Amino acid sequence: MGNNQRALFLSLVMHMKPHGKAPMSKSLSLIIVSLCLALAEHCQAQFHTNVITTPNSLVFNFSVDGSPQTSPTIQLTAGVTNILQINTASFHPVVIGTAPMDAIDLYSGASPQNISTGTISLNTPASGFPPKLYYTCSIHHFSGEIDLTGVVGPMPDPNQILSIQVGTNIVMTSTGTNTTWLLIPEFNSNLVGGIWGPVPNYTNTFANGTNTTVFNRLDPICGPNVFLRLRQQQN
Repeated sequence: MGNNQRALFLSLVMHMKPHGKAPMSKSLSLIIVSLCLALAEHCQAQFHTNVITTPNSLVFNFSVDGSPQTSPTIQLTAGVTNILQINTASFHPVVIGTAPMDAIDLYSGASPQNISTGTISLNTPASGFPPKLYYTCSIHHFSGEIDLTGVVGPMPDPNQILSIQVGTNIVMTSTGTNTTWLLIPEFNSNLVGGIWGPVPNYTNTFANGTNTTVFNRLDPICGPNVFLRLRQQQN
């Protein structure tokens, strides 16, 4: 199973009643927590997700994470599986290559290639990685840079979720982060075509090897069903 798939399995599935008026039942909560803990033991989440779009399909450039449509440089850490969420016009399919404006010299660690909708997993080694890659429209050959850097300092252990409490707010405890890395909870209500985003207004404290992450219920944002995952990011 690839790193991206393992990271996906880190997701916590919470079924919450609409509008945050009542917590879910204790029995359902226990079932979900047990399932999540069983899956989380095998997961790593030290990756980053970027969303590549073409808001104006007549402009031959990409937007990244809502940026101006200028094909900006994407900064990524090597040695993990990074995720590129693609949602471009059908005539602007994306490939990951080793040269700018080139749809022939494709990077072998990126899969799938040449898509306009879906997810590209970008696998790079921790050492000996190419310092630059390029995301390119395979038809019109406009492109942007992907700059790769190695991890500085010790990498934290993979996340393991210890508990989750659902009440008037959400309290998650987990292991994995150290004082030089951030832990970022992300949510998605549609795993097929949705986009992962950071949970708004969360707090995280790290003490004695344990993270405690607290945030408001997400019912008002995405309804009764939501998927959660944890991402570690270097400061």
